[in-house]
Amino acid sequence: MFSQVLLTARDPELIEAVEALALALGVHTRLVQDSDELAASWSQAPLRLVAPDMASRAAWLGHQPATVLVGRDAAALAAASAELGYSVVQLPDASSRLADVLSAAMTASDAQAWTIAVVGASGGLGASTCAVGLGAAAAQRGKQTSVVELAPRGAGLDLLVGAEATEGVRWSDLLDTRGEFGDVHDSLVQVDGMGLLALSREQPGLPGPAARKSVLGALGRAMDVIVIDAGSDATVEADELLFVVGADVRSVASARVLAAESGRIPTALVVRSGPGRGLSPQVVADSLGARLGGHLRQDPALPRLADLGQPPHSAPARKFRRDVARLWEGVAHG
Repeated sequence: MFSQVLLTARDPELIEAVEALALALGVHTRLVQDSDELAASWSQAPLRLVAPDMASRAAWLGHQPATVLVGRDAAALAAASAELGYSVVQLPDASSRLADVLSAAMTASDAQAWTIAVVGASGGLGASTCAVGLGAAAAQRGKQTSVVELAPRGAGLDLLVGAEATEGVRWSDLLDTRGEFGDVHDSLVQVDGMGLLALSREQPGLPGPAARKSVLGALGRAMDVIVIDAGSDATVEADELLFVVGADVRSVASARVLAAESGRIPTALVVRSGPGRGLSPQVVADSLGARLGGHLRQDPALPRLADLGQPPHSAPARKFRRDVARLWEGVAHG
């Protein structure tokens, strides 16, 4: 796939301004000035940025939806827009709009991270523990991985892994983030090879749509895997939607209600067994009409690790580690 934004322009100052903005966003651009090269690249680019001084050459190449005229002179842009019928971005005043255009185009076309949303069908099932375990399993297999907390009323995933005192950005540091945003992964709390983006206890509440889109877009361009701890929110967009369901009748009923209210069908189930949860995992999956992704058994080491401020995937939790490894394989190759 042609994954670079195509920029066709001759004005050195315009070229410098566009390339600097793209660099800040982590977006790759390709400057094309030769007519034959422009014709060969035109239809393949995820986004075309055309300066007025190249409008006559672009006019012969066929209309493409993801094309924007960009320049510094209002009159020249207006003339080019009348000739080609494309929308206009005038710099420097509309730099923020160009940033949004670049981010949106590359979010849609870049090789994206595989996104897994983990949703608890009811409370007390350990959806957050499952999300962290999946992230650790992915990281252990060499995947660039981030675990992102988007659970309503989430108390901070950093607490779950004993990293509340570890330096790194939390959602509260990113609430004002908009389209113009580069790589954030290295700034996150780092735990066992994965980045962790936790909610803040000092500023509780979920990030707004703009911040969420910007940050997830940046992570999507940089990561192989993003695991989202979605809490009870089944409306989170993801490639894989996992419902964590207890192996008991009430939890199965809750999962049915959650699916009906959200209008979302899980791509796979994670069945939790333990005291009072004795149904067969496959029976649970069959009753909900969903694929069984994995089975997490009761592991007595998990409460002890939580009391000690240790991550749930630490060595003493052997049963959990085995189960979450199988879950990763079931989800990744199921």
